[in-house]
Amino acid sequence: MKRKVLAIALAGIAGAPMLASAQSASVTLYGRLYPEINFARMTGPTAPGSGVSTLTGPPTGESFGTITKLDASNSRFGLRGSESFGNGWAAFFQIETRVLVDTGNPEATGFGSRDTYVGLTGADWGLVKLGNMDTVYKNLGDSLSFLGVSSGNFVSNSNVLSKQGFGTSSAGSFHLRRANSVWYETPTYRGLQALVQYSPDEAKKTRNAYLVSTGVKYENGPIYVALAYEVHRDTFGGSRNVASALSNFSDSNARSKDTGIRATGQYRFPLIGGEQTIEVDVAEIEFKESGGKDGRFEKYRHTTYAIGLDSKWNGPWRTAVAYTAAGAGSCSLFGGVLPCSTSGLDGKQFSVGASYSFSQRTAVFALVAKLWNGHSAQYNNLDGSDASLGADIQQIALGILHSF
Repeated sequence: MKRKVLAIALAGIAGAPMLASAQSASVTLYGRLYPEINFARMTGPTAPGSGVSTLTGPPTGESFGTITKLDASNSRFGLRGSESFGNGWAAFFQIETRVLVDTGNPEATGFGSRDTYVGLTGADWGLVKLGNMDTVYKNLGDSLSFLGVSSGNFVSNSNVLSKQGFGTSSAGSFHLRRANSVWYETPTYRGLQALVQYSPDEAKKTRNAYLVSTGVKYENGPIYVALAYEVHRDTFGGSRNVASALSNFSDSNARSKDTGIRATGQYRFPLIGGEQTIEVDVAEIEFKESGGKDGRFEKYRHTTYAIGLDSKWNGPWRTAVAYTAAGAGSCSLFGGVLPCSTSGLDGKQFSVGASYSFSQRTAVFALVAKLWNGHSAQYNNLDGSDASLGADIQQIALGILHSF
C-alpha cells in the first residue's frame, strides 16, 4: 500500500507543470541528504554497585570501544506546493519523508513521516495548518542549524538541551514532532509574531494526554529573539523514565503536567570576511505529577542552556561550534518523607565541525563531538543505541551533504 501511495505521488510530480499551469499553483520537489561515516565509542560508565540518583536504575558498567557505522540522520525528501486565490489568500501543503540513505529501509520511516500538513494563509489573518508537525517550542528555539546537518545528528543541542538526564523514554522530550496538530500563527507586525499549537488526545478516556505549544518571536535585521512555552498533559515524562517502583504511570488516579519554557537569542554580524551568527538558549523543564502514592515520583525540575557559533566565511568554508549543558536539578517524592537525590544527573556536550562547499547545493563536512554524563545521567546522542549511566560518548564523522 505504501508503495502504491508513493507511486501515485511521484506520478503527480510528473504532471505537476500541467496542473500548475491550469490552476495557477506551484509544486516543488525538494530534499536534503547528508549521510556520514561515523566512528563512535562509549567509555567511563559508572561501575555496578555505585551510588546513583534516586531517579535512575542501577548502573550496568557497559561500554564499547570504537565502532564504525554509516548514519543518515534526518535525510529527507518532500513535496510542497501552494495555490494563490488573490487578495493575499493562498492554500499550501507539504508532505515530507525521512530517507534512510544508509539502509534504504522504508518500513522504518513511512511516507509522510516528517512534517506533513495542509493549510490556508491570509495577509491580514495569519496562517493555519493541520497535520503532523514539529511543535512551536521546537521550531522557535535552538534554531541555529549546525552546518545544516544537525537534525537527527549527534551534534544536535537537543540531546541535552531539551531532555531529562534519566531514562530512555521519549515521553520526557521537549524536542518533538506532534501528530494531530492544529497550528496558528498571527501576521507579522513590525517583526513580532505569535504562534500557538494544539494536539488533542484522540484516545482520551479518564486521562487526557494533550499538548499545547505556544511562543512569540521577534525578527529585525540581524536580531532574532524568541520565547516558547509548552505543556504536556498526562504524558508522564517523569514516571515513564524512572524505576517501576517509583512510577505512577499505571495508577489510574495519577495525573501529570510536564512543562518547558525556553528563551532564545540570536545575532548575526560580519567578521573577518564572513558572516557570524551566535545563538544562546536557556530552558527550564519540569515534570510534575499529582495523585500518586507516597514514596513515588512527584516532581523533577532542571535548567539547561546552549551557546553556538556558526561562521560562513567568504569562499567555500563554513565552521560551527556549540556547547550545551544541563544541571542536575531537584526532585521530590510523594509524602515528603523519603529523600530524593539528583546527584550526578548533570550532563554537557561540546561539538565542533567544518564544511567545504562545491556549490550552493553540495558540500562535504567533518564533525567531532563529546558528550559527558554525570555519574547518574544517561544523556544520549548515539543513533540506535542507549547510553550507559555515567558514560562519556565520543564521535567523529565525515559526510556528504546534497540539497535539491
